[in-house]
Amino acid sequence: MKHNIRRILTLLVLALIPAGMWAQTESRSLVCRLQTAGLAGTGRHAPFWHTSNRQGLPSVNNNNGYMLFAALGSVQQSGGFGLDYGADVGFGAGLERDLLLHQLYMDLNYRWLGMSVGMKERWGDRNRYLSSGALTWSGNSKPVPEVRVGIPEYVRVPILGSWFSVKGHLGYGRLTDDKWRSSHDNNLDYVDGVLFHSKSAFLRFGDQSRFPLQVTLGLEMNNMFGGVRHQGGADKSLPSDVNAYWTVLFPFHHVEEQGNEDGDNLGSWHLNFDYKLNDWHIGAYYEHFYEDHSSMLGIEYKNDMEGKKDFIFFGFRRNWFDGLFGIELNAPDNFMYFRNAVFEFMNTRGLCGPICHSASCNTDGMYVIEEVDGRDGMYNHGIYSSYSHWGYAMGNPVLISPAYNKEGDNRFRSNRVQMFHLGVDGGITDDIDYRVLATTTLHWGCYGAPLKDVERVTSLMLECSYRGFETYGWNFSLSGSMDFDSGNLIGNNKGVMFTVTKLWNVL
Repeated sequence: MKHNIRRILTLLVLALIPAGMWAQTESRSLVCRLQTAGLAGTGRHAPFWHTSNRQGLPSVNNNNGYMLFAALGSVQQSGGFGLDYGADVGFGAGLERDLLLHQLYMDLNYRWLGMSVGMKERWGDRNRYLSSGALTWSGNSKPVPEVRVGIPEYVRVPILGSWFSVKGHLGYGRLTDDKWRSSHDNNLDYVDGVLFHSKSAFLRFGDQSRFPLQVTLGLEMNNMFGGVRHQGGADKSLPSDVNAYWTVLFPFHHVEEQGNEDGDNLGSWHLNFDYKLNDWHIGAYYEHFYEDHSSMLGIEYKNDMEGKKDFIFFGFRRNWFDGLFGIELNAPDNFMYFRNAVFEFMNTRGLCGPICHSASCNTDGMYVIEEVDGRDGMYNHGIYSSYSHWGYAMGNPVLISPAYNKEGDNRFRSNRVQMFHLGVDGGITDDIDYRVLATTTLHWGCYGAPLKDVERVTSLMLECSYRGFETYGWNFSLSGSMDFDSGNLIGNNKGVMFTVTKLWNVL
């Protein structure tokens, strides 16, 4: 029976791939995976770390579970061509949807160029297991269907001594949470059919085979645009034609020409330092989030006394201390009790200040316009409500996602925070691994709607995984998590999650 199933799956894969590709095939693989997970908890919600940075799979409900079956494969040719593909489907209980289409994608690669089509798990530029999450894209929300082209992995540039490497991408897609947005906005003001655009460019200087230090500078930009706005019973189509695609590709308008209908433009600057000492590695990184020119470049636009546009560069006094600061330590492979550690501090209290003012007056016959920028609403937007997908932040989950809002609002209740986070993993025995996440965050609310009192959210998680049956493709994971001293944002919660994974190597 087992051999018949394997033969059928093999024939199905071969039927999907043109026969001519197999003439020069160097390698091919197909792995099938069955994963099931269940959470039992007490409290208003599921514990924070049983929900966050899990690709939107679990739920904020304190009792939930799912089962997924995945087929993930690849074909590599001798001429530099490659194909990766995958499908991940299943069902759940206590989730936003009972039937799950989690992944469905195909990646085509030629040497260093790549194109990705479909819905695929993607992670930000941080440690996916130990970090609190990147600020622009973290892997916290459900995958977004997208078409991407670019350089997916760092490629060395053969000039200037080959000291430089680059990677980047350009993509367009669409959010799939129309029903969520329509049912979670009490103001009857929401947008469905939202389009999505992402792009990034990273430059890395260094070659650790020649010198232990390398430095990376990058810029990441995402955008929500298009769709239909439903406001007070009236519908309005937002720009989604060819010009709209071009506008979000280059969202650099003059201030007086830029409006919310151009989309929700946001992103982050990245600066990483990586040092390798023998088999040890230590990295330090800084990520600065922005949503407009004032937080992106430290520039505030104003009008002079004659009404002409001018700008003031505030530099480090303006907003540059807002961001994610982190240190990561990686031990050599022969270490067991300790393998990796991440410590992070995040501050978003500035957000370009509490002022957002535009005024005009007539003084002695002179018409004077005064405009001051500020009060950036991180992850919130006047038209698109929030930078979220199915209620989960697409950026760092510490800014508590709208899915936690018991009132059904699709906006972030607190985007001014200070966070301290620690993540550590290692091995207890040869067959048992552990992972610890500990996070404490102070919340001030939003500039437009501050919290009555500063609220603290403290979340802990301890996870143990048993790998004793890896030879047979089995993996068992048990984790306990709790939120305490957590005020009204998410409440005090406790829970236990049990996960079982089985792998079959078909090819």
